[in-house]
Amino acid sequence: MTPPSPTDATSSGHASDEGTDQRGETITDSVDLATRDPITAMNESYTDPAHVAVFEGARAAVNGEQSHMRSALNDNARVRAVYDTGLLEPGPHPEVDRIVGLTIDAVGIPNAALNMITDVQQITAGIASHSGDIGEQRTHPLPDSLCVYTVVSASPLIIDDIADHPILKNHSAAQSGVVGAYIGIPIFDDAGHPVGTLCAWDTQPHHWSSGEIQIMTDLADVVQNVIFDQ
Repeated sequence: MTPPSPTDATSSGHASDEGTDQRGETITDSVDLATRDPITAMNESYTDPAHVAVFEGARAAVNGEQSHMRSALNDNARVRAVYDTGLLEPGPHPEVDRIVGLTIDAVGIPNAALNMITDVQQITAGIASHSGDIGEQRTHPLPDSLCVYTVVSASPLIIDDIADHPILKNHSAAQSGVVGAYIGIPIFDDAGHPVGTLCAWDTQPHHWSSGEIQIMTDLADVVQNVIFDQ
């Protein structure tokens, strides 16, 4: 049975282990927050790049603006780097599939994937479930993607419980029940362009420990080296 795809996700309510809990959040005065646009207020409440990307994207959507997200996604060098990986071609991609499967075993989470983010859609280059099943390549529109925030922010996106996220609780991945918890680590080309994510997710809430975050980071380095022959 092929696992559901999170079509990508982001970070909220993340209670890290002691020593990794500090994510640079600065809470502004509650009176000031109440008098400003709520999305602007939330954006100013955090310095974490993942939160900033989510809030900025939501604000642009509400106001009908051209967001920084869109500019980042449309960057010609970044898009070219995505296509140059060769992972947009129909699989299989044995080495990628092996690392994605290893991610399942290493983290013990039901689902994992390597997602490539173009300027118009998310393409799953490798996906696996806890049972060891390998799914076929999939595509998703970017509005349904959580990994898009990982790529735009070029930072890990971590969610313990998406139902607690002030904006993403209404995301299609959350509303459908596909994603309860998510972690996404960006993948970069040799020039530093974020091309996609190595991610893992569960349909239920899950606290991501510092050890699990480190494992995902190490595996992202491995898949990055495989893709770009570093």
